[in-house]
Amino acid sequence: MRALAAATRSWPMLAAVGAGLVLLAVAAGAGGIVQPAAAVFGVAALVWSILALRAGRLVAPAAALVACSVFLVGAGALVATGWVGRADVAAGPLVAASAFIVVVAASCALALRRARVTATAPARAARPDGPPAAGFDRRSLVGLVAGAALVAALATPALAATPAGGQAVPHGEHLEEPGGHAH
Repeated sequence: MRALAAATRSWPMLAAVGAGLVLLAVAAGAGGIVQPAAAVFGVAALVWSILALRAGRLVAPAAALVACSVFLVGAGALVATGWVGRADVAAGPLVAASAFIVVVAASCALALRRARVTATAPARAARPDGPPAAGFDRRSLVGLVAGAALVAALATPALAATPAGGQAVPHGEHLEEPGGHAH
């Protein structure tokens, strides 16, 4: 179980990066109250992910869980009230961002539960293998690469489905100027 934990330790942080990027792209093309809300949650997700990756652990899991819950309730309200279509927000990017946020929320909830159980458990002798080593080992590196690939697989189509993604120049195509020069 420790091997799996070491391999997936960075996944909530990577999910927050994916959520932040998708939400900022949503904000770039959204209208109404959705635009500032998506921008605030997108920036918050990116800042949290940077702080957590730097620390090598989940930071402020209780605050992150509250923010995730507020986002998920708000996204659900957008869908339930029909604002998704009226605010120029496609459902796909919102679903992708919500999936990323669910990963962060679940990880924070598990960390809080683990901390509560540890705090109430009687003191036990230290394990013979000791605490996990600081930094990245091979399992962590493999997990980081696998997590990044999963985030990219979900975030890339979500970003393409936003108005900002729709205005991007397709790969391999360049606009030509009247003189025949590409830029």
